[in-house]
Amino acid sequence: MSQTTPPVRDTFTADDFVSKRPDGRFTCSVGYFMNYLRRMKPQLGLETVASAAEFPTWKAAIREKLRSHLRIGTEFKAEFVLLSTERRDGYRLCRYEFYPDELLAVGFIMLIPDDVYEMKRKAPAVICTPGHGGSRHALAGEPEVGSFPNRYPLRNRQAWYYVHAGMIAIAIENPAMAENCEPGLHWGCVTEYCYGLIDLTGRTYHGIQVEHTLMMLEFLKSNPMVDASRLALSGLSWGTGNVLYSSLLSDDVAAAVYNDFISSWAKRVMVVTEVRAARMWRRSDEPGSQIWYDDEPDLMAALAPLPVIYTEGGPMVDAIDKIRRGYELAGCPKNLTVCYYRKYASPESRLHDHENIHKLTGLTDLQYLDYCNVDARDHSFHPEVALPWLSRLFFGHADFSAELQAAIQESIAETPHEYHP
Repeated sequence: MSQTTPPVRDTFTADDFVSKRPDGRFTCSVGYFMNYLRRMKPQLGLETVASAAEFPTWKAAIREKLRSHLRIGTEFKAEFVLLSTERRDGYRLCRYEFYPDELLAVGFIMLIPDDVYEMKRKAPAVICTPGHGGSRHALAGEPEVGSFPNRYPLRNRQAWYYVHAGMIAIAIENPAMAENCEPGLHWGCVTEYCYGLIDLTGRTYHGIQVEHTLMMLEFLKSNPMVDASRLALSGLSWGTGNVLYSSLLSDDVAAAVYNDFISSWAKRVMVVTEVRAARMWRRSDEPGSQIWYDDEPDLMAALAPLPVIYTEGGPMVDAIDKIRRGYELAGCPKNLTVCYYRKYASPESRLHDHENIHKLTGLTDLQYLDYCNVDARDHSFHPEVALPWLSRLFFGHADFSAELQAAIQESIAETPHEYHP
């Protein structure tokens, strides 16, 4: 008798993660491991903190676990070399490279206001990291030297905005992306390959990125043009991982601009079960981190009392409300600012704010984003909220020139460019 072979598919459904046996046991590996993840309760979750008195000890434990998971050291010294300096309208563009290891050279661009360059005043400094595949030239508002993803060229020039607001701005790329990628190879493939190489060495991708950022903070602290008490990190999308981890591990960071929506990466995996079998949403590369904390909400709560702005919102229950509780425990609720996409700016438009969306299953990627108040088409740097916030924090005002105000308004109306690698 012939047997019917079930069709081969490449997409999971919610039913794949449910036991088909009366005893609740799984005969298929994926369902078992998903159930295992769902039953985990992080041992250092913020819910274990009962009072404000316990918050400092909890934060210290979170920082130590993160440092261990990222597998970073304690010494962050490197040689920095100035390659060239060019004049721009109102600022200088300085091309640098530094050597975090004896066989590695990392390039970056430093934008310095003219009056700061002439030593007429010290200025705050901001280290800017782009989204997935983005380049330092795009951050600096310079012509691209390659074909890299950048749907919003006007909006995403983070460093360009900060220098026009009177700050020193650093534009640096993510490892294995843009000019840190081998010429002629697709940057996405190079990144995945580097992930594997890094794993084999016993290090982590974000650990290396954080080490580089901590080296840059040391460089800025020793620069006579920089006000070392006003150092900030600003990141978009993929670059926000560096912002979160570096801000939590460094006491030198005075402010952080987080330009992405707030999300629990582990819980996103549990919710989005209508997904291609080859796809796994992740940013954290610290094995076992979910045993101890929920990345991102627990880590974001542990940032308190650091002033932080989140520009693209996120779900309220078990996410934003957890971060707010962390800042309340630290006694500084005003240091936390959460903005939303324009589509979800009014509370009436956020239909799921009172639901715990992390208890759902069977969502697609797009459905999950809608539940999280995310307008993916508008995902970009948001100078209209980030720039005034950081300027008021560092200068006490946001009195921008007419030219800068016009540039911000032009960026808001920008039509997205489609990227075709």
